[in-house]
Amino acid sequence: MRATLKQAIQLLGLAAIVTTSAPSMADGPRWFDIEVIVFKRNVSVESSQEYWPQPQTFSVNTSEPLLAPLFACNTEPCIRPRFEQLPVTIDGRGWPITGATHRQMLNADQLELGEQFAKLNQHAAFTPLIHLAWREVVAPRHRAKFYQLQAGQDFSQRFQADGHLINFAAHNDAIVNAKSNEQNKLGETSLFEQATPLNGETSSDAVAQVPAEIWELNGGIRIYLQHYLYIESQLILKRPVEVEREVLPSDRQTQLTPPNPLPNNEPQQVVILSGEQKGVEDGSLIANYQTEEELHSFKFDQKRRVRSGEIHYFDHPLMGMLIQIRRSPENQSALSPTSIADGQDNDMAEIIAPEQKSLEGNSAESATTEAVFTAPASQTAS
Repeated sequence: MRATLKQAIQLLGLAAIVTTSAPSMADGPRWFDIEVIVFKRNVSVESSQEYWPQPQTFSVNTSEPLLAPLFACNTEPCIRPRFEQLPVTIDGRGWPITGATHRQMLNADQLELGEQFAKLNQHAAFTPLIHLAWREVVAPRHRAKFYQLQAGQDFSQRFQADGHLINFAAHNDAIVNAKSNEQNKLGETSLFEQATPLNGETSSDAVAQVPAEIWELNGGIRIYLQHYLYIESQLILKRPVEVEREVLPSDRQTQLTPPNPLPNNEPQQVVILSGEQKGVEDGSLIANYQTEEELHSFKFDQKRRVRSGEIHYFDHPLMGMLIQIRRSPENQSALSPTSIADGQDNDMAEIIAPEQKSLEGNSAESATTEAVFTAPASQTAS
């Protein structure tokens, strides 16, 4: 009898544990607000004392751009907006709800890391690139997607996709020749063939297309639940860097010869238009090496388990990221729990062990950054 009573008590205790630990589907999925600040360090690449093989790329599939509404067509026919510099603070007021997680960009007045952003913006050592936040139901790892994150200036008007400077003279000549050839072809075609397509693009426009944007910051960020909250990020920061290269004889002819040559009976004087003179041949002004700009890429690849409500700092020699994942203040329980994930635990974020804000290395720059982004006690989860 005693054994039977003891077993019954044990079974009741086990049932109580299972009931309290199982996810409550009646409450619906939990929504989170995710706020991100990405900034660059105002330091030279050489000061990092690290080797960066070129080029560097990210390996994740970024299928959902966070800033897609900025590039939406606002006219008919479609004319895609073009930005020389993307806005730093993103105001998602009026932006649509998108994706399986019902992602909604937050308004500027809903951002809660304004104090940290202001400190970074006022500090001479840092320049904020982007500050944004969105609300969504965080999915499990196998369903979570990398959102594309773009920020900063567009380098496509100065550099080619491979990082070399654009040869503006050759580029302009190619456009003029393409349009000239198109005009010659129009003289041999009928009026019907000369009609402009419905999308407003002629064949000459297709030849002289505007190059694709080369953003200062580009990459992907993913937030997911796998018993704990995780942050994965792969970002590429673009920086113009001065490099030395040898001037070959063919380069000297094209780069150092004046555009309007003098008559044959007058001597020509060759002048170095740019570059640092490293060597002199026979007392002439021709340099063996010259310095020019190239656009280099620097990869930021980090993953971390985090606790909701805390501000986490991701360090890098040339950049940094602040991110906070917090419970959404609004009740968003109308969504069906099965529309996002199977087996999502509403209490997962509550059992995550607290993590201290950690810095990679003990450099003076990292210490300065830590002082800038340290949050008030009221913003850190207990």
